[in-house]
Amino acid sequence: MGSLTKYVSNDRPEFAVLIEDDDKVCYAYLLNEEKEDKIVGDIWLYNHAPTPSESEWHKKENLPFLNPSEFVKENLEPFEASSPVEVTWDFGEETVANIFLASRLIAKLTVGSCPGWSSLVTKDGPLARKM
Repeated sequence: MGSLTKYVSNDRPEFAVLIEDDDKVCYAYLLNEEKEDKIVGDIWLYNHAPTPSESEWHKKENLPFLNPSEFVKENLEPFEASSPVEVTWDFGEETVANIFLASRLIAKLTVGSCPGWSSLVTKDGPLARKM
C-alpha cells in the first residue's frame, strides 16, 4: 500500500514537498500551489522494489522509474509513518527544500530542479544529481 506525505512550508504555505512511495519507488516533489503545473521540482529518494541492474527509463509505461544500480550509492529502507523525515526551507535567492532523514541531509530541491540533488547516488543521472 503506497503512501503520500505532504510537508507544507510555514513561512510560504504555497510551497510544499510531497513524498510519494507507490510500493515500487519513492520520489519527492516540490510543489508551488500558485502555479498551474504545481510540480516545480522532483527527486528520486529510494527504490521500494528491488534495484534493477539496467535502466528502465526508455519505456514510458515503466513510470515512475526505478533508479538502476549504477546510480544508487545507498538504497534506504522504505519510509514508515514513524520515519524521522523532516523538510527545512530556505527562501533566500532561490526557494530550497532540504529533506532530512534522522537529521541526515538526503535530498535538496529547488524550483526548476528536475531532478534535484541526492546524497544517495554515485553520479548524476536523470532521476537525481549527486549532492
